Amino acid sequence: METKKQTHIVYGFITGIVMVILSVIIYMTGLSFTPGKEWIIYLVYLPFLAGIVLNAMAYSKANDGFVTFGNVFGSCFKGTMIIILVMVAWGVLSTIVFPEMKTKTLEMIRIKMQQSNQAQKMTDDQMESAVSFMSNHWNTIVVGGSVLYNLFFGAIFSLIGGAVANKKGDNPFNNAQQM
Repeated sequence: METKKQTHIVYGFITGIVMVILSVIIYMTGLSFTPGKEWIIYLVYLPFLAGIVLNAMAYSKANDGFVTFGNVFGSCFKGTMIIILVMVAWGVLSTIVFPEMKTKTLEMIRIKMQQSNQAQKMTDDQMESAVSFMSNHWNTIVVGGSVLYNLFFGAIFSLIGGAVANKKGDNPFNNAQQM
């Protein structure tokens, strides 16, 4: 069995760096904390999708199209793992670089809880306890959230990458040489 040429390391790191840069831009413009515009943080997943699909196509091209869906999905998911490492590192580092980010995020959560309190019927003590818990376990929540969100989207994007890449199947000439 021939060893496939790999592309996931380069594409994973580049995609992760682009996602970090976009995250910083969104944070620095204040859009992530603007009421009604919290959805903007999900724009970070556009380069994630693009990077995974580009990795799939590059992986197929590097192997002359002699790849299977599973090969391409595997390469894309390996790229996702590298992206997750970059995003987790950024999540921890962002707390150091931008210490006010934690405070702003917790304040936004407190406001959201107060706005939605009509349906939940939480007392002020319960809301303060929830915010305090988040504050005390901030790094765990950031790392866990980053891993889970990126695993979820990475699996979906890897499926898309596996579907769009050019696939000829395994190279029949390599199997003949082994016999």
